[in-house]
Amino acid sequence: MDSKAHVLSKNGAFFFRFNDGEFGSKWCGLWKKATKYFDYFAFKINGEYLSSENFKEFTFYNSYLTKHVFLDKTAIITENVICLDDAIIITVKADSDSEIEAEIGVNIRNRSENYIEGKRYALNQENKKLCISYGQKTAYIIFETGTFIKNEYYGIHSPGQYSIQKGFSKYFDDGAVENKYVPGIIAAEVPANVEFNLILSTRDIDQEGAYKIIKNKFSSVKEYSDIINRICTHYGDTNIIDKNFLKDVLDAIYSYSNLLEKEVYAGFPYFNEFWTRDALLILPSFLSLNNPTFVRDVLKKIASASGYAGIPNFLGSDLKPLDSPALFLIALHEYFMWTNDKSILLELCEFIRSLIKNGLSHLENGFIHDKGKMSWMDTVDREYSIEIQSLWEKAFKESKDFLNFLGDDTSDVTAAAKAIHSNFDYYRRSDYFSDQLNLDSNSGNQIISLFLRTVDKKDTEFILKNAEEKLLSEFGVLSVAKDDGFYNFSGYQNGAIWPLLTSMLAGAAYWYGNEKLGIRCIDILKEKNLSSQCSSRINEIYQSDGSPQGCPSQAWSIGLIPQILDKYFLGIEMDTPHREIKVRTPNNRIKAERSFFIDNQEIKVNFLNGNVSSNKSIINTENGFIISF
Repeated sequence: MDSKAHVLSKNGAFFFRFNDGEFGSKWCGLWKKATKYFDYFAFKINGEYLSSENFKEFTFYNSYLTKHVFLDKTAIITENVICLDDAIIITVKADSDSEIEAEIGVNIRNRSENYIEGKRYALNQENKKLCISYGQKTAYIIFETGTFIKNEYYGIHSPGQYSIQKGFSKYFDDGAVENKYVPGIIAAEVPANVEFNLILSTRDIDQEGAYKIIKNKFSSVKEYSDIINRICTHYGDTNIIDKNFLKDVLDAIYSYSNLLEKEVYAGFPYFNEFWTRDALLILPSFLSLNNPTFVRDVLKKIASASGYAGIPNFLGSDLKPLDSPALFLIALHEYFMWTNDKSILLELCEFIRSLIKNGLSHLENGFIHDKGKMSWMDTVDREYSIEIQSLWEKAFKESKDFLNFLGDDTSDVTAAAKAIHSNFDYYRRSDYFSDQLNLDSNSGNQIISLFLRTVDKKDTEFILKNAEEKLLSEFGVLSVAKDDGFYNFSGYQNGAIWPLLTSMLAGAAYWYGNEKLGIRCIDILKEKNLSSQCSSRINEIYQSDGSPQGCPSQAWSIGLIPQILDKYFLGIEMDTPHREIKVRTPNNRIKAERSFFIDNQEIKVNFLNGNVSSNKSIINTENGFIISF
């Protein structure tokens, strides 16, 4: 699928651009977390600008590296862009002697700002480094060769008009007027096949450091590629997922993470904030990628940023939804089962107790009462939401392990989980489970309950049949069935397709025996959703005709796949506290090799012809296998 845009990102820095070379959105350019620094760069080669007019070819290697090829009247020009923690390196090379002029657009602003009347910058030059300051922020331009010719220009532009023309929704970019500042040009005469290098940075770099960065610019790309390839080898020879798709998934997951600041971002370019709900849904995938340390650190950061009243929707938000505390307890339990890390339970004991108390306070007659916009469907007023019930049932049930370790009474959470479970049938309608207790609506949220595995076995086929016949479309799972009274073709959470739900249906369907449906959902994500607007990424939503909408690079649209492969397709359940890995009996068609690093041990698991083998002790059970280590 031909994408229209791409994102490079590393540890909170991200660079958004269109694949044809244009910078046609207010989100384009270089950002560091929620602050934008650079709008665009433009190169004039022998008097002709590189642009979509002479663009020839684009290659997206991974979230650290892209390549553009341009063909102008005088030369073939190759442009590489490499993303670092706080900067990008741009390398331009022509196959003939060339005069190069580089123009850099600066627009230092917060993500919520647009045009500011009378905005002015302080410009200073230090040898081959330009320092451009506004308020407390400074953008740096460092050039290796050439001369800076100062010619300051202040103006306005509306880059978002281009993205709207390209089919991105106004929800993505409304075409608002933006400030434009150009300090001048950098001019250089460059021999054929010699590189012209620029660094655009959000932090100060001295000249010696800049030369080292330029000299070793591809080393970080290689190291990152090696990491992705190494993780990919842990999946071995398998017939359950295409390896190229898997590499895109792994690259995407790490592109949304900030390993230095222990954060996970909800998406790019405009969800570039640490959304706790999104992070908690994705975190178990980092366990599958053998990175439990990052999971621990993110959980601790969320706890430290939260009060006993709940978990903020995103860092700094006053909204404290009701699903996030349950998701925290579920993710913490998953981490505990992979690591047997009792220290985190001791460190977060009071916070854990507060989350449980918060959940119990919403329990009314065996139902968790949420009212308003307290769930992931935060644009819809809902009450007694179906997935909220299942999230808290699972959270209460798994919290017993924490409370037992802490020496606390477990009777309240045990009773709460049982009460919620016994009341689930009140959501049953003639051929679906309703979105809310007192409102009939056939929504995708019943799939979340199925994904959480809180649904009775007798009801699983009932939900799967409805999901396949009423909710699943050619492009994925609808948030509301088309024949539902609340369905809206142009709706967001009342009609749009959500890859998040498609991912969950993939796992739930496979786990409950509908292998064909599970594989179909994975194929939809790969064939219909991947790269629909953003290279090697999946959009936030799609209209029911398949038109990509919303954020073009959404974390939870792709980030659940590793945990789904392990837990639902391969049937692997970690129980490190008891030094065991439980594996459900696989179907005869699965061929897979999987390796994990648990407690400093490499554990290998092989699946073939309905059997499981391992490099560790393994015994057969009635429902599968137990690997001891």
